[in-house]
Amino acid sequence: MFLVLLDVSIVNVALPSIERGLSGGTAGAQAVVDSYTVPLAALLLTAGTISDRWGARRSFAAGLLAFGVGSIGCAAAITLPMLVIGRVVQGFGAAAMLPASLSLIAAIWDDAEGRARAIAIWSGVSGSAVAIGPLVGGALIGLGGWRLIFLINLPVVLAAVVGARALPTGERKERPLDRFGAVTSIVCLASAIAGLIEVGRAGLTPIGLVLIGAALLALLAFVAGQRRARAPMVPREMWRNAALVRSCAGSLGMNLVGNGSLLVLAFLFQVLQGRGALAAGLATLPMFAPLTLVPLIGRRWMVRVSPHRLIRGGFAVGVVGQVALAVAVWRSPHALPPLVPGMLLAGTALGMLVMPLVATAVAAAPSYSGLVGGLNNAARQTGTSFGVALFGAIAGPVAVGSSTARMAWCFVVGAGIWVVGGLTAAGTPRR
Repeated sequence: MFLVLLDVSIVNVALPSIERGLSGGTAGAQAVVDSYTVPLAALLLTAGTISDRWGARRSFAAGLLAFGVGSIGCAAAITLPMLVIGRVVQGFGAAAMLPASLSLIAAIWDDAEGRARAIAIWSGVSGSAVAIGPLVGGALIGLGGWRLIFLINLPVVLAAVVGARALPTGERKERPLDRFGAVTSIVCLASAIAGLIEVGRAGLTPIGLVLIGAALLALLAFVAGQRRARAPMVPREMWRNAALVRSCAGSLGMNLVGNGSLLVLAFLFQVLQGRGALAAGLATLPMFAPLTLVPLIGRRWMVRVSPHRLIRGGFAVGVVGQVALAVAVWRSPHALPPLVPGMLLAGTALGMLVMPLVATAVAAAPSYSGLVGGLNNAARQTGTSFGVALFGAIAGPVAVGSSTARMAWCFVVGAGIWVVGGLTAAGTPRR
């Protein structure tokens, strides 16, 4: 799981080297990033359903193999289209692994406390990939070029494939595959994510509007198909599961504000403060470190606190962090120390929220753990893309001396979203 998220962040620092080696310009660099993130987000829901049908171990192993094949294709690419194809295959494999990994956790740990500890470790280890991705990427590129960032995946994939034989098979759900639901969900999620990326990058362009319109039409078709299908992709009782719906809504809000804030901070450090890419990455460590350390170090006490209190507390800490960031950006945008308290609080909030939000989602429908994992992760990926688009639109064109107020308003909006998220998600029942 570390690799899945590592390949989201590690490629960003390699884009200049890839552009020099394969050309393609800015559009090519964007295609290298989006060709991984869009399939990853679009296939999560379908992959969760397939995981329940095939069994979690089989789905996880298939995802590992696809991820490894895609990594080989990326490392061997001699043209930009070959690299993009390899990234798409990586995205397919990553989408298969994400929900299957949560399903395996549910199969291995059938007691609530053990499962919560395992999810805390899962979230801490996978979350650390986002923090160290730019640092690892920079080191590997300096050591042997951009192809090393893909070759480094292969030993881990091979070891995980061998080790997967020791995992439980996972319970299989013998029910027909809702093909119409699968197709419409993929079109909806792919169009929505691609549209939000386009809007965040270039504003309300014709392409962005077409993609958003296609997502809405596919959503309507998906909902209509689910209401009529004899064996719908998402069982009807899951739409009425308040704990699951609230958990997914909380996950969407968590990633929306978290990743939107990181976008604004990246612009602030590199444009307003004039830092280089590596120095800017190091400056965000006060936000990344708690995201990794809180679930790993605090997993023992976190499982003793009821999930709804942990969720409410996490969002409350996050609101204070967002307000602190807004004040710091407004008063001292060119200095790092005033930003550190807000980043620490925001990172602590993210570290507190991942485990209870995922755990309550899995506990809400344990017999559909693969599908639940797909739903929860699809909500998170959608929140990430929407957060980047929304915060990018609020911040507007970043220029020295003219962006401070807009950046501060981004964090004010983030605080408001997290207030709503806390009130929504914290309603999860105690049990």
